[in-house]
Amino acid sequence: MKKIFLVLTLAICAGVTEAQEAPQSALFLQFQQYDSLLFERGFNHCDLSSYDSLVAEDLEFYHDLAGITRGKTAFITSVKNNICGSPNKIKRELVPGSLTVYPLFKKGTLYGVLQEGAHTFHVFEQQQWQKVGVARFSHLWLMENNAWKLKRVVSYHHKAAH
Repeated sequence: MKKIFLVLTLAICAGVTEAQEAPQSALFLQFQQYDSLLFERGFNHCDLSSYDSLVAEDLEFYHDLAGITRGKTAFITSVKNNICGSPNKIKRELVPGSLTVYPLFKKGTLYGVLQEGAHTFHVFEQQQWQKVGVARFSHLWLMENNAWKLKRVVSYHHKAAH
């Protein structure tokens, strides 16, 4: 009986670990690119035009320090005013190796992706970038009209850098 339980447990665990996309898979690489468009292009370079095609109209953004932002327009305005409009230049960097991508299926059809990771935040001071914070994020992407849309964001576990 113990052997059967062990085999079943290992089989379940193996199935769970395969649910995450491999870093070299096409789906992982696609969502790694979306991360770059959201943060490198949108957040770091304040080119908010990429948000037009990536962010859902009914986006919900949950931030553990700043509260809830509802809607694409409110989200873009928040980034424009608080990140791009800040007197101190702010930069976000994805923590290498932290990005994970989990496909979501309904009856064998891919309908969504859960993307998770960690990132650091930096401020440009005294002619160099200073790391000031770290946090985690979870993004829920859903397929809408044959295009991936960022529907839900949870940004959490913000803390000062050491």
